[in-house]
Amino acid sequence: MVKVFLLVLLASVLPRARAIGSTDEARRAQVALSSGKLRGFGSALAQLPSRDSLRRERTAKESQDGGSTVEPAKLREFNIAGWTLHHIGGTFVFVVFCLFVCWPLPIIRQEWDQYNEFIAGGKDTLRDYLKYRFTDWFTTNEGAPSLMLIFLTMTLIVFGAIIYSTLVGGSPSHALWRIFVWASGSPAEKEVTPAGRFLGILVTVCGMIILSLLFGIVTEVFAAKMKESKHGLQKVVEGGHVVLLGFMDCTRCLIEELATARESAGGGTFVILAREMKEEVEKVLFSKALALKNSRLIIRSGYACRIRDLNNVAVQSASEVVLLSDSKLAEEEADAQLIRVILALKGKGWPSKGRVVVQCANPVNKNLFKGLYDAEVVVVGKIVAKLMAQSSQQSGFASVFSMMLGFEGDEFYSKEWPELVGLTFHEVVFRFPAAVCLGIFNAEGKCILNPGWGYRMQEGDSLIVLAEDDDAYEPTDKPYWEPACAYDSAKSDNSALEREPKPSKVLIIGWNPNIGPLLSNLDDMVGFDSEVNVYSTEQVGHRESTIAELQQNQRDGQGYAALKIVHRDVEIEHYSSNFELTKLKHQEFDKIFILAEWNRQAKRDNRDEKTLAVLSQLQMIHCGLPDDEKTRPFDPVVEMCEDSTKEHLQM
Repeated sequence: MVKVFLLVLLASVLPRARAIGSTDEARRAQVALSSGKLRGFGSALAQLPSRDSLRRERTAKESQDGGSTVEPAKLREFNIAGWTLHHIGGTFVFVVFCLFVCWPLPIIRQEWDQYNEFIAGGKDTLRDYLKYRFTDWFTTNEGAPSLMLIFLTMTLIVFGAIIYSTLVGGSPSHALWRIFVWASGSPAEKEVTPAGRFLGILVTVCGMIILSLLFGIVTEVFAAKMKESKHGLQKVVEGGHVVLLGFMDCTRCLIEELATARESAGGGTFVILAREMKEEVEKVLFSKALALKNSRLIIRSGYACRIRDLNNVAVQSASEVVLLSDSKLAEEEADAQLIRVILALKGKGWPSKGRVVVQCANPVNKNLFKGLYDAEVVVVGKIVAKLMAQSSQQSGFASVFSMMLGFEGDEFYSKEWPELVGLTFHEVVFRFPAAVCLGIFNAEGKCILNPGWGYRMQEGDSLIVLAEDDDAYEPTDKPYWEPACAYDSAKSDNSALEREPKPSKVLIIGWNPNIGPLLSNLDDMVGFDSEVNVYSTEQVGHRESTIAELQQNQRDGQGYAALKIVHRDVEIEHYSSNFELTKLKHQEFDKIFILAEWNRQAKRDNRDEKTLAVLSQLQMIHCGLPDDEKTRPFDPVVEMCEDSTKEHLQM
């Protein structure tokens, strides 16, 4: 028994014993060994096949297993410098596999440059950035899992084939085939030698075990990452992006305008930090087609006043940070929230290379925000109210204003032109055939519109123009047009013509926070003893106290000197009824404003529904009036909350 064991051990380590069991001589030796016919080691080894015979038999067997139907003599006919057609084809397939494996290298190089430009030098390492970018790509692209599975499989086959060719030998095509069979666990492949069979079985079983473990680990890791990404908790590693702190009704319109502005540059990256869950924000934004125009939108959940959540959206490396006021809260309460956010940004010095834009709810707090942080403060309600008041003076003014401020068509741009220093504004105006010159930003940052024909451009002055795009205009060497007559610079004063306005009757339908700025602008425009009728479902007592508070804050207690305010009360269920609106006698008013009826429970879409219902009723009432009562044109100024409402109004 001991002799038998030693004989088998010796046969396994001898090179020429690799093919035992694959030839008739080896089988005869095993039969003789089992039957006790062999009496010594020498006689047993003498019956084993020689090394040359085993090599010839193995080569013939590999040719059959490879599926080649061409005889060796015919294969030798197709050779180039000793390379047969079989070797050339296999090498070509091997090179193609290698090229596919090298496919991510240019992408990694591009991400490396992006990291060095925007993020290098901070707390985030290259490993963190690549990990973030891969996770973001894997979770946002539908074909990413399939592509990664193909890439990992081909990588395993290529590197396995390289190792097999190095250790065992053979052509690249044979190595690719052998590793593929072992990795897939296919039973179709047959190995010649016992050692090869044992190795193939061992590798296949181990590969299946490791692959099962790998699938389990990868599944758990990606499930955790998907859960983290689904809830908007994953850290953002970006640079040069735009961060929106807060999610409001106007966020959708703001994102589309920003995407339009960056369309010519190939798109941008916008990150929203909202208190709501990511799924809720996505449901609101993507309920209708969101026009991102090659831009990317990333949504994260958190609180803008927390340093941890601000760090998760990479505020420190952002190019712009926009603080949105919560329209669901009272003005002072909404501004109080923004003050806390500004203090958090100021304490960290974020953004390090960007600027901050703050939406102020109460105009009284504008100077407070500017004193807390070097930010650009915008009072949206005041701008909207002023626009509505001026639109009542000139029909179509709102459309012109929307076209200029939106990024569709022409927009405002400012740029410094050193070659224009010393020229007068009159000379500069006719140097830009593709733009309209409006004014300048001086070295102190002061905006001067229409500074006068005689104003000379100085160093540090930026020219403000209205143009199609920032790269669509440039100055010419000579004026493109010479005016026929010279303009007197003394007559270039931009002061408005003085006039004595007449008393007016104004009808305001609806109530929302814009009522204060609207009344303030009307007080500057209309004549004394003008009457303003306010029609709303809001309680009259609350309206009177609100207006009294607005007068105290905005007019230093002097009140609206030119206005006499009359309140019209109506029940909520009768707000848009034909009977109640007919009692208003809208045909007797010089100006009509329809505000979005506001309350904290109403949704943004519901406000526009009420506005459209009121407008439709008034139109029908106006059409049914006798001709002698149609003394004034029916041209109300309407406030809308959604862009889709504009299409309804145009019908």
